[in-house]
Amino acid sequence: MNRQRMDVTIVGGGMVGMAQAALLAVRHPQLRISLLEASNVDPLVREDSYDARVVALTEASRALLEEVGAWQRIAGKRECPYTQMRVWDAEGTGSVWFDCRDVKLPNLGHIVENSVILAALRERIAELDNVDLVTGFKLESWWRDCGLWHLQSRSPDRDAVEGLDIQSPVLTTRLLIGADGARSRVRDLLRIRTRDVEYQQTALVCVARCEQSHQSTAWQRFLDTGPLAFLPLAGLGDDRHCAVVWSADDSLARELVMLDDKAFALNLEKAFESRLGTIESVSERFSFALRARHAESYFGPGAVLIGDAAHSIHPLAGQGVNLGLMDVQVLSEEIDRALKRDISPAHASVLTRYQRRRRGENAATLKAMSTFKSLFGAGDLHWRWLRNTGLSMVDASPLLKKRIIMRAMSV
Repeated sequence: MNRQRMDVTIVGGGMVGMAQAALLAVRHPQLRISLLEASNVDPLVREDSYDARVVALTEASRALLEEVGAWQRIAGKRECPYTQMRVWDAEGTGSVWFDCRDVKLPNLGHIVENSVILAALRERIAELDNVDLVTGFKLESWWRDCGLWHLQSRSPDRDAVEGLDIQSPVLTTRLLIGADGARSRVRDLLRIRTRDVEYQQTALVCVARCEQSHQSTAWQRFLDTGPLAFLPLAGLGDDRHCAVVWSADDSLARELVMLDDKAFALNLEKAFESRLGTIESVSERFSFALRARHAESYFGPGAVLIGDAAHSIHPLAGQGVNLGLMDVQVLSEEIDRALKRDISPAHASVLTRYQRRRRGENAATLKAMSTFKSLFGAGDLHWRWLRNTGLSMVDASPLLKKRIIMRAMSV
């Protein structure tokens, strides 16, 4: 059987998987890397409308995309640097106003559409000679012998597997990286268990066109039924479009999903207190159930998990993709270290060090998001007083605000 031998194989061609492939390829041209993606559909950036799904990139994540050569395809086109962030509680007077001037930086981060990042990474991957992108590859079976993983596609139509010898859709690799999302098949095949928390909330996302400018500001209002965020968008000629992420209790979400666009826009405007005037229109809405999930281990023999395959969190602070990109950074650093010492990137010591550096950090973030969700979802008077007092205290302390901003930008 003709097997194609790789040094590193990444399952999952989303943002985190492509970033991992690109970073390893740029730093180590001698590595043979394979990127396996189940879909055959190329990322599409529409020229006349925004993608409702966005990422609030931290400076650390932006720098990583710049290092791999993807940010240069995004900057100045379809990214919106935000200079302020305003957070307030629906059940009180507590609020916090973060400003990039507090830390003497040009912005607090960048709002970028998912499709824009995916397209930029895909273009960059196509330029890298040591990365083979294999689309239509749906992992069916695998086996391990002599320290190598052997992967086989379960595509019913082998002609659909592009980038691989269709007579033998099997790859052999030293290191296997699972970047295949919250329902990771790699994680399941490694028999790694997860700890799950169901939030009984649904996230609704869409794009809203507002009467007034978004002011390059990220807005978040905490309601007792869940947080509502308006994130500024740019690139299509105006400053009145925002990506909306409304995390609502399941019962409310079901009602909102059933509304027509006009009725939904009215409810959205009311929930947002008309901070940007009238909601003039809304795009198609998407919804997904919210849950936290954390793998009990990040690795198995010769295999490792990154991104949502290892951890998924509430979108409350928009840190999901940023945490995944920091996984990419740390795993790459550990592989760098191993290769300098002539150690296999699949060696247990490499994967152990990666887990030690990332799992505790991710666990702390998951815990913090769950705590925030509980705190701001509590409706009794005691908790209202506590969170409003806390927000006001943060807003009154320049030092504390600076620490929060710097911490958030380094995720």
